[in-house]
Amino acid sequence: MKKNSSKKRTLNTAKSSGTDKLFTVIIALLSVVLVVLSIITAVKINESHQDYITTPNDILRTVKNGYYPDALEEMHDNIALGETETKNPEYALPYALSDYYEAQSLYTAYSKAAKLTEDAEKANELDAAAARYQQEMESARKRTGELEFMTQDIDSVFE
Repeated sequence: MKKNSSKKRTLNTAKSSGTDKLFTVIIALLSVVLVVLSIITAVKINESHQDYITTPNDILRTVKNGYYPDALEEMHDNIALGETETKNPEYALPYALSDYYEAQSLYTAYSKAAKLTEDAEKANELDAAAARYQQEMESARKRTGELEFMTQDIDSVFE
């Protein structure tokens, strides 16, 4: 009987070594898939954190919807990323509207501060700054061209 039991062990060992090879292959394949998926995920995460340039139409849409501070932020982000009016003339109108909003907000802030201050010298300095931003507003208004009507909406924000 000893001979029969050793044959059974040999057969069981042979069967288990075939199963072990199959599991090893499956584990290796799953490991490769895991590494590939990890690389793809890392690339997608990196792409989502890359700099994003806002198109001229998107900035105009932001202005049209009345989100002036967002349009201003988009303009400054674009300029920081090198997307200027000289590089791409399509940005001239949206940037002019954003510049107008920025100048209008600073003009309003300085002129209100000048009215509220009690120190005459400080009030004169604030009035001078307000006048400078009023000139910038007029300059930006001229650059808005056919979209000059949108400056009236911006003006209504500060009334």
